[in-house]
Amino acid sequence: MKLTRSLMSAVLALLFCVALPLAITQPASASTSACGGAASGSYRWDGTISTHVRGSGCTTRWAHLTVSGNASCCSAFWVKIERQLWGSYGWLTTHKQSRKNLWNSYIELDTSSVPWRPQDGDQRFHACWAWGGDSEPSSWLCGPWVS
Repeated sequence: MKLTRSLMSAVLALLFCVALPLAITQPASASTSACGGAASGSYRWDGTISTHVRGSGCTTRWAHLTVSGNASCCSAFWVKIERQLWGSYGWLTTHKQSRKNLWNSYIELDTSSVPWRPQDGDQRFHACWAWGGDSEPSSWLCGPWVS
């Protein structure tokens, strides 16, 4: 009978040691619902320019810029995505990708992708755009942060 109680105590102790950390661990970011690849974080700047955070499954995110009928001639359009993770010091930018295209009245432009991993904890993304020359602009117009 003592062996059975000892075994039972060991099982309960093991269960407690495993279940408690799982119960108090921070949940994965709310972005797990966005695994389907649907566009999120869409933001229309005016009647001619919009940015979007897009995704592919539960692995990557990228920024998309649409310019339609814009008459602002001759400078390059830039699009950028930034990924931030929540840490002990607040939000930290961990990844960023940007891309440019020469002016045109109609542009569909995507950045390279940045990682999206639910196991990394709280993370957020935003898409930005700017006008500029050959080098990356120092000032950007960014949409809201999305999970």
